[in-house]
Amino acid sequence: MSEGPKRRAATVAATLAAAGLLAAACGGGGGGGAATPGASTSIGAGTTRLTTATSGAQVPATTAPASTPATTEMPRRGGKLVFALESDTGSPWRPFEMLCASSCYQVASAVYDTLTVNVRQAPGWKPYLARRVVPNATFTSWTVTARPGVKFHDGTPFDGAAIADNLNRAKGGFLTGTSLADVASIAVSPTDPMAVVVVTKRPWATFPIYLSSQLGMMASPTWLKASDGDQALRSKPVGTGPFIFESYAPNGSFKAKRNPNYWYRPYPYLDEVEFRPIADGSQRADALKSSGVVDMIHTTNGQTIKSYEGSSNPVLEIRDYKGSTVYALLHVSPSATGRPSPLADQRVRCALANAVDTPALVKTLQAGVNRLADGPFSPEQVGYLADTGYPQHQDMAKAQALIAAYKRDHPGPLVLSLATTNDETNLTVAQFQKQWYEEAGVDRVSIDQIDQAAFILAALKGDFQTFQWRNHSGVDLDSQYIWWHSSTAVPDGQLGLNYGRIRDPVIDKALDDNRSTTDPTRKKLDAETINRRFAEQCYDLWGWWTTWAIVHDAAFHIPADDTLPDGSTTGPTNEIVNIREVWKS
Repeated sequence: MSEGPKRRAATVAATLAAAGLLAAACGGGGGGGAATPGASTSIGAGTTRLTTATSGAQVPATTAPASTPATTEMPRRGGKLVFALESDTGSPWRPFEMLCASSCYQVASAVYDTLTVNVRQAPGWKPYLARRVVPNATFTSWTVTARPGVKFHDGTPFDGAAIADNLNRAKGGFLTGTSLADVASIAVSPTDPMAVVVVTKRPWATFPIYLSSQLGMMASPTWLKASDGDQALRSKPVGTGPFIFESYAPNGSFKAKRNPNYWYRPYPYLDEVEFRPIADGSQRADALKSSGVVDMIHTTNGQTIKSYEGSSNPVLEIRDYKGSTVYALLHVSPSATGRPSPLADQRVRCALANAVDTPALVKTLQAGVNRLADGPFSPEQVGYLADTGYPQHQDMAKAQALIAAYKRDHPGPLVLSLATTNDETNLTVAQFQKQWYEEAGVDRVSIDQIDQAAFILAALKGDFQTFQWRNHSGVDLDSQYIWWHSSTAVPDGQLGLNYGRIRDPVIDKALDDNRSTTDPTRKKLDAETINRRFAEQCYDLWGWWTTWAIVHDAAFHIPADDTLPDGSTTGPTNEIVNIREVWKS
């Protein structure tokens, strides 16, 4: 006789507690699980929650921003920061080649500036390295004008030619090209050498949002040309950013020094930054506790976050505004990894959704810090629904009935593979998923551990059936276009951003409509349509909405808002620390 749901939940919680598990699943984005339904995050007194602390102050571009709430000191120059991250980056460090996850963005933001940045206010973006980004009346042409007087670290001028070179490389990139498939041409303006005209194949009202990402990172054209013929140069980035590259050792460290000629004064404050990848979450937390090893870490692990509540040193800062979703990514095309995939059948996918006891996992694993997800959109994002219809409680009887119905139509053994990283916690989560899947009627589930650095590449190639994953933060539904549209669902073996190879006309129609409009009512309807479609089809197995935390030595200060050159602020930031504004007492 199988255990009842309550008995199973208690067993899972006890086992996880005994194992002393600390980290959330991750790997370029990854993990599965969920928090108790309706539970709010519980962060103790003394914690800085950057998602709700908004100053609204209009700070002049040449004036140091207000200090962190915990101090009345004014920012000062000097010092070195050692920042431990969850992973290294594959194919570093040319923007159009990087396999970029959170850690990648954190490192890249030290040496590269983006043309635009995301902001809370509509339309969700503002110019940054670009002086202006202006559309025509139909959103089929965008003029991007370079900020004057800016030079790359090697002295190369930043102008229209530099923007065109970077964007054309991104358009032709083996990975980034997918994101710019709707771009017809990119050329320097015939009337202004500081400007580039981007012509699109159809109306693209949200195009500038993409320029705040990897696509908008500007690298020196001189360095890019030299690195075309010299492989060794590709890991020595040259940008316009606040720090200048010094050294890089794969899976060891990335070091950069202060850019004394940074265009946006008085930044940066620090003299040096060093990033160190430490994949295991518990080891990363231990490195912070060991005095002098690292000064700052990022983490999504609930127990680690909970352990620092109310701490005066190290300081805990929470970042969960429009954050990503932790889930099990499913390969849903008819063939995955070269063999017929049962996950192409909705019944199998929804069986797995009902089989998993995510509240039991998160009760111990995430210490109640994260919020249960029933879709890809966190509560702050457009498209969020209080109830999408996705199962949020384990229903093993329903899971077993769905698997039995599938087996009646498909005789023979039902076999699945489940991929995770080498992190101990991730492996334990996978073992519970395996147990639940097999209890639901899957005959055999194999667990494949993949090195952190190779995790994204395997997803890009479609070389998986189910993956622990994390993704889908963003200020607009259009940010998700590349992950879900049929046009990016390339055959297995080819590199594609639609990892699960989803091909759904309902989702395609909503994504296409949203891309072409600025009407908030239409955009809301499009996003909600997609949210319900995901729940109905069980394309992914939703876990929780990510709570990121930055934990750091109290000597370091991070402003709650990023200050822009026009004096406005971005609003509370996501998991990426704006290194240019960090300062040390």
